[in-house]
Amino acid sequence: MILCAFEHHQAMALRKLDGAGVWDPLGDLRALTDKHFSPDRALDAQRLDSFRSDVAERCARIPLGHILGYVDFGEQRLLVGSGTFVPRRQSLAMVRWIERNLALSRESTVYDLCAGVGAIGLAIWAGSAARTVCVDSDSTAQAYLRRNIQRLDARHEVSPLAADITCLEAFEHARGRVDVVVSNPPYVPHGTELLPEWSGHHPPGAIFAGQRGGELIAASARLAAALLRPGGVLLVEHGEAQSAQVGSLLEEHGFHSIRHCHDDDFSDATGPSVFTAGRTA
Repeated sequence: MILCAFEHHQAMALRKLDGAGVWDPLGDLRALTDKHFSPDRALDAQRLDSFRSDVAERCARIPLGHILGYVDFGEQRLLVGSGTFVPRRQSLAMVRWIERNLALSRESTVYDLCAGVGAIGLAIWAGSAARTVCVDSDSTAQAYLRRNIQRLDARHEVSPLAADITCLEAFEHARGRVDVVVSNPPYVPHGTELLPEWSGHHPPGAIFAGQRGGELIAASARLAAALLRPGGVLLVEHGEAQSAQVGSLLEEHGFHSIRHCHDDDFSDATGPSVFTAGRTA
């Protein structure tokens, strides 16, 4: 009887998720099912109730990562929760670009700006063993970042830094010593209509940035220009319509060999994977 109830709840859940407008109802259903049910767990009414509660939250457009408590980013499983930005697979394009174009090693230094829970920086570290500093000023993000560094046993090579990227004084110790800077700053102009997951449930400070969305992109370029060695590389994730704006900002701060990149392998129903790369002189 419980098995029949489970199958019934699964079918009902899929219809509800589809009706709620989530972009991957079947994938969400699988993730929520895996959270509550497995071959070594007995089916019982309590698990079914918890499953239905999670489905209701997802139908209310609470991000899947906040419900699960984690997100898979490349080969790594990262802890996330309410009050954190859930890393998007689009950001993996910058990691892959670095793997294909740069020869990083344990002697290299990488700064991950607006790092959130540390997804990009930790992925770069995992693929290169580079010394990595993950920078974020938000206390909730910092708490999850530190937990992820600890759980991935990266504490000897990856360091959290609670700092505001608009304050250059906080980075004087690293001026001219960094090989790569990556940044996934908030870049959405205020007033932009977004899917409920981002407009209602992500921290606004991780999403919105000024009237044109370029304030933290400019801050990233300014800071990177100070941190990078000659020939160092900056990569900045941004919106699809912002390539020209980002290119101008990088030129303004002395970058050259500027390339706009669109990676279809990491684009999905929530948007394209777009970033810009540039080098210091």
